[in-house]
Amino acid sequence: MKKLYMILGIIVLCLISLFSYSQNIGDLKGIYYQAVAIDENGKEIVGIDVEGKPLYEKTIGVRFTITKGLNGTIEWEETHTAITDKYGLFSLIIGMGEPGANGEYEKMLDIPWIDADQFLKVEISTKNDGNYKMVSNQQFMAVPYSFYTDDIADNAIRTEKILNETILAEDIGTGSVETSEILDETILAEDIATGAVESSEILNETILAEDIGTGSVETSEILDETILAEDIATGAVESSEILNETILAEDIGTGSVETSEILDETILAEDIATGAVESSEILNETILAEDIGTGAVTTSEILDGTVINEDIADGTIDMSSKVTGVLPVSNGGTGSASHTTGGILVGNGSDPVISLAAATDGQIPIGVTGGNPVMGNITAGTGVSVINTPGGIEISSSVSEITSDPAGTFVIGNLPAGDTYVSNAINSFEVGFGDVIIGSVNVNLQGCMLTAYVSQPNVIRIAIFNGTGGAVNLGTVDVRVLIVQ
Repeated sequence: MKKLYMILGIIVLCLISLFSYSQNIGDLKGIYYQAVAIDENGKEIVGIDVEGKPLYEKTIGVRFTITKGLNGTIEWEETHTAITDKYGLFSLIIGMGEPGANGEYEKMLDIPWIDADQFLKVEISTKNDGNYKMVSNQQFMAVPYSFYTDDIADNAIRTEKILNETILAEDIGTGSVETSEILDETILAEDIATGAVESSEILNETILAEDIGTGSVETSEILDETILAEDIATGAVESSEILNETILAEDIGTGSVETSEILDETILAEDIATGAVESSEILNETILAEDIGTGAVTTSEILDGTVINEDIADGTIDMSSKVTGVLPVSNGGTGSASHTTGGILVGNGSDPVISLAAATDGQIPIGVTGGNPVMGNITAGTGVSVINTPGGIEISSSVSEITSDPAGTFVIGNLPAGDTYVSNAINSFEVGFGDVIIGSVNVNLQGCMLTAYVSQPNVIRIAIFNGTGGAVNLGTVDVRVLIVQ
């Protein structure tokens, strides 16, 4: 039986390709990697299931990912195409593959190996089709960090090699660095930690105006909260001295300026940049009716879609006073100024609605092929009676249905050949000579003939003739009669 194995067996041997400790670190090629690829599908042999067979002489895809911590930030990613030998063995150098797009660093040497928290994730694509399966994810031990063995050579430590926080304050002896030894621009704004020097620690007149070079401190270099309110002398900065764009929106703390503190005409139209305030940023009820000058906004200035249905209060628009002229059909109107009193409206496409004539008693709209409906009455035919009344139409028929005598049955029993059975009178209705009488019974007549007839005014009888040549037993029957006058 075949079995599918989702995890590939991998034998990993990691070595460092340093070539020589006398090399410059930039000459290092990478990390040597060797492994045996195992077939992910078991092989079926009669009586035996072979599992974990090496994948020999096969082109496979290999993806290496170096992360900061287990499954952390991707610091390096690359892919290889390898061909296994007859034992399933393949060898690669991590660092000489095709770099992926997800790596944080452009070169492996840029990875901060000194942090010693790197993990290596290995993924194999047995069909080299881009579908990778992870086979291992383990932390690097001491070997890869030999990338830094060359750092302690002659002239090996230069300022550009010193990482942030490598030299700590406690590593610098008292008086070892004097201010006279610090070159101009050696200490940059970004080198000073937030809160490292507080204004309370700077003595009066310690920093003189002549100590600050022209343009040495730009507003973009002043960190948030560096200048405090108590650092500014009363009257030191006047509004006339503040240049345009010196104070940015992000420089104003939330709630630092309230609307109640803004004097009338303090904010002018020219102070508001184009697009600075969008309609989506204006809170409900921020703009009041009294804030809009008379004629400030005309209907011609309102763009399509600016005012939507939910912006219009109920009852704000009175159709009787706001709509003038005839409302066309396309806008929900009839397209006509008036209509016939009591008439029925008929659609006319996009043209004005048509009004039919007022109806008289019993009239209804009657369709006309290719034309508009007309008002008409229903006409009575033979055997049908129609009575038109105000608001109603009564249709009746002269055809009536009755049953036999109050008992509803006739006992016929055995009817000899050649005999005729004649029923008693059925007379619970009005019927006359010339009316059409149709009769039937609820049993099989077995070849006998049934006739219903008017024997005298308001009297009906049925006759059953046995012409079959033999006796017929009809038993007890129910009779039903239909009269057409």
